[in-house]
Amino acid sequence: MKIMEKKKISKSMREELRKPLPSEAISQHPTKTFLSSIKAIYVLERLNDVFGVGTWTTKVIKINESNVKPRSDGFIPIMVVVKLIFEIPEYGIYYESYGGNDNEDRGDAYKGAVTDALTKIGSFLEIGIDVFKGKGNKSDSKLNKPQKTEEEKLEAQVKFLEKTYNNPSSDSQQRWAKMELRKLGFDFDDFEPDLNTTKYDPDYKLK
Repeated sequence: MKIMEKKKISKSMREELRKPLPSEAISQHPTKTFLSSIKAIYVLERLNDVFGVGTWTTKVIKINESNVKPRSDGFIPIMVVVKLIFEIPEYGIYYESYGGNDNEDRGDAYKGAVTDALTKIGSFLEIGIDVFKGKGNKSDSKLNKPQKTEEEKLEAQVKFLEKTYNNPSSDSQQRWAKMELRKLGFDFDDFEPDLNTTKYDPDYKLK
């Protein structure tokens, strides 16, 4: 009998796995507010996008149920812990991970424990890798946003100074704005900044 050779994850597949998740996939952890949480449905979607629907399998094994620290209202939650076995036979991928959840609804607790473990397995495949690195989600990073040109930065600076000069909260603030505008080449003898009527023109305003 011929043994089928396992496929290898290609470079393009790995890039797709590592690709930043949508901003709505990341939220604040419900209890550990200093951490971010990845919604499991986005992990499932990424697995399906890269490997295909129906190509991966999971098996859940109950590990333990135990009481945890009572809440401030006196309720004693029960922590459900499960072991999740994850496989993609076609690629020879096999992972095990543990997840836990203490939802008051026992059914939701088990579902939460499974998705907790699955999200961790997603990290083994580098899904949401930047979140696990503590770098946040790069899809929302300034590094991935279009960078302003020097002229656009200058235009924004001029508009801010014009607004401050025309509508100062004090005489000293107006003097400061005028001084900064002079540094940019404004000649106040023949030009008064006016946001409502004047369009930024570097050739006219700047020396």
